[in-house]
Amino acid sequence: MNSAIKENIKRQLQAKNMTAAELERRTGIPHAVVNILHGRSKNPSIKTAQAIAKELGCSIEALFAEDDAPKVELAPSHWNPQLYAAAFAAVYAQIQTSKLQPTPQQVGQWLTDVYTYALGSTTVGVDARFVEWLLDRDVPHNRP
Repeated sequence: MNSAIKENIKRQLQAKNMTAAELERRTGIPHAVVNILHGRSKNPSIKTAQAIAKELGCSIEALFAEDDAPKVELAPSHWNPQLYAAAFAAVYAQIQTSKLQPTPQQVGQWLTDVYTYALGSTTVGVDARFVEWLLDRDVPHNRP
């Protein structure tokens, strides 16, 4: 289990282009992430797991999941301009449909998350249900 949470956190940090220190700052729990990543914390508390999952935008179950499926590494060779454009169009459409008023940072994070999710998906293209879920999850309070 220890290696699963460690690998899942590493993968999420890479996908979100975030450092362990940034994640610790956002959670308000000093040393928690670094201790997990270095194997010093083999069984984090539920409070720690909840805070990490919340900031990474995933479930606690996803943090602890042991998944043997191959992982998509975002290397420059994976750049797909058509998929990125489709991700932008889907995020923009959902913002318009839901009448959201997001910050530029939220839009950038959504675009990154949707593109990354689409790259790792077994289906071709952008999953509209994922886009709707992601935006609704992040800003239900931001509607006029």
